Amino acid sequence: MPRTTRTLLLLALAATATGCVGAAQDDGDGESLALGDEATLTVVSQFGDTPALQPVLESISTAWEREHPEVSVDIQYLSYDDLQKTLPTTLASGSAPDVFDYDASESTLGVLATNGLVHPLTDYAEQYGWLDVLPESVVERATFDDTFYAVPRSSEAIGLFYDEALFAEHGAPAPTDYASFLAAAETLRDAGVVPIAFGNKDQWPSSHLVAAAVHASVPVDEIVAVESLGGDGVYSAPAVQDAFEAARGWVAGGFVTPDFNGVSFDDSVKAFMNGQAGMLIEGTGVTPDLIATLGPESSVRFVPFPMIDPALEQQAAGGAGGSWAISASSPVADIAADWIDFVHFSDEAERLWLEAGVLPTTGYDGAGADVPALLRQNLEVVQAANEGGGIGRWTAFSSSPLVTDAWNGGGQSFLAGDLDVAAFTGSLDAALAEARSATP
Repeated sequence: MPRTTRTLLLLALAATATGCVGAAQDDGDGESLALGDEATLTVVSQFGDTPALQPVLESISTAWEREHPEVSVDIQYLSYDDLQKTLPTTLASGSAPDVFDYDASESTLGVLATNGLVHPLTDYAEQYGWLDVLPESVVERATFDDTFYAVPRSSEAIGLFYDEALFAEHGAPAPTDYASFLAAAETLRDAGVVPIAFGNKDQWPSSHLVAAAVHASVPVDEIVAVESLGGDGVYSAPAVQDAFEAARGWVAGGFVTPDFNGVSFDDSVKAFMNGQAGMLIEGTGVTPDLIATLGPESSVRFVPFPMIDPALEQQAAGGAGGSWAISASSPVADIAADWIDFVHFSDEAERLWLEAGVLPTTGYDGAGADVPALLRQNLEVVQAANEGGGIGRWTAFSSSPLVTDAWNGGGQSFLAGDLDVAAFTGSLDAALAEARSATP
């Protein structure tokens, strides 16, 4: 949702509200219901896009209902696009679901929270001990104006996939640090193999490629200062520009797919899966497709993207996929918080989510979970980042659509060498300044 004129937009949504995705319920006199009271809890999830996860949520929720037979849980599934279209309207009109699943970023949940449409969770977090198990970088992602508003439900991180069998065939070293990453790329290139599968026809993949370099070069707190509307960082900072240049150096060195701006993201991933490239710099979100296509015993491995600056602790670009939040108008907030505690933090829930391919946002180490080796490596990469410098942001896709538009307008030209780093980062800074100036 656009950040500019946010209050006017929400008021307009309230005035034109049509078709609720769920209805908050009270006991007839407007009073809030307590845990133990008879109630209906309405939940809207964005698993409309991922039907395979719906039975997992249903199973965990049913287990909670067995402990709370006085409550009936009504779950509705929407695609994220449909959720974006309908949720702000229903929240603004007071007819929202009690619990909703929304992305925790400034331009999404942050807009709703700072306009009073989301129930603060700080007291519940203290009551249930959530802040004791959520890493600081996860908590910060769902905190706006110093208030904690949502429980991020899945971790996502950019790392380095590589084909161990292809590496062995060509004598390429395992990419355990930045020097060996470069050496492996050179070895594969000289053997006639594409070192890094990369397709940027869809424009956004360039942000992932560059994000890997940025998060390997710049401390996470400095990255957050750039990728936040409330921050004071800029893309033209020397360290950020150097990281941009490092990513373009991979292109100039012949390390990525030729003519990448004409190759789709899907085709680049297929090339990697088909053994036509040795590495893939991407997020954990592609792992289910890799496992489904190649099988659980494939030779693909996943490791943290190595730090360019060896003085940095391990960190990674990425974010949280979805978050559980409570509508400010819900009269069953106490019940909703207990439901969230169970479906996200209970031992059985964490195991079931991981086995379904959902990486935890807590410190859960996967004990007792039966998962393929590649998925466990995903977990290890996320843990390494959370225990190190943290999981940062999605470069140019975290703060404002204005910045994202500027990236899409210049990313292809920058990586192709047709736009210099000063001009590219200058365009990003201009978009960021405009977005910040429109933020109350």
